[in-house]
Amino acid sequence: MAQFIKFLGILILWLAGCSASTTVDEQLQELRENYIELKQVLESKVTELETEVSLLKDQLQQQKAIVNHVNKKSTTSCTCVSNKDNEINRPLPALTGLPSSCEDLSLIGHTLAGLYSVMGAQLVETVHCDFTKLPNEPGYQTMIGYSDVKSIPTFFYVQKNFGFNVTDTPIPFEVERLNIGGAMNLTTGIFTAPRTGIYFFSLSGFATIPPSETRLFFGIGLYLNGKSIGIAWADEITPGDQDETYSLQSTLNLQAGDEIWLEIRFLSPGVYLNDRPGHFTHFTGWLLQEEIFQSL
Repeated sequence: MAQFIKFLGILILWLAGCSASTTVDEQLQELRENYIELKQVLESKVTELETEVSLLKDQLQQQKAIVNHVNKKSTTSCTCVSNKDNEINRPLPALTGLPSSCEDLSLIGHTLAGLYSVMGAQLVETVHCDFTKLPNEPGYQTMIGYSDVKSIPTFFYVQKNFGFNVTDTPIPFEVERLNIGGAMNLTTGIFTAPRTGIYFFSLSGFATIPPSETRLFFGIGLYLNGKSIGIAWADEITPGDQDETYSLQSTLNLQAGDEIWLEIRFLSPGVYLNDRPGHFTHFTGWLLQEEIFQSL
């Protein structure tokens, strides 16, 4: 703009004959030079404006692409409900089942970036969704981790009140310290997994071994659906009654309906699981992680 004003001023002076000290040719030459300079400035400004317009067009196209993507998914294969108050029909999203991605969340109307829970292959996942991006752009969905979701909480802790020396039969229990979810049956001694997932079990106690000059032994097994998967062992040679401790821990991947119990598998004559008043036998278990997909 300053160059343009300068050009006009020189033109006026030239027309008015105010520059008496210069010839007409010199004035024309000065006018040519100022015209060229003004033209260069104007061309530079036009280039800048064209660049800004191009950027605005690109941003507009991106916004249109996002809107078209959302509208296409929300209007395809949808049903409508009637608002009784104003009789306005409103399209419902076509998503069926639980959302499994940020794209599904966008389909049902989520627009704010943040942390969300979605259904993974087996577990509930926590993801970060950035809805300012397109689904095929990096950063649209970022995996954060897994959510500890259990449809049924399962914890038990049981004890015995009396000794036991019967082999090849599930060991019953008399004392229930904890049985959240009711999966442990004290009378039968059988735990039934209510959900598919990973479980932890722990057993401890002691066996009484009578006097003997030969080694006597006691073996208690952890059984899964009738098959022994682990043994807790105690043995001793002793001149008098001797209490020997045993313990067993196990982490198992169980299917819903699988059964877990304890049995005395190996037993020398006179040896028995001792549980005088004081509760020395402890059997605990709980659901660590549920495969929530199998529970739906």
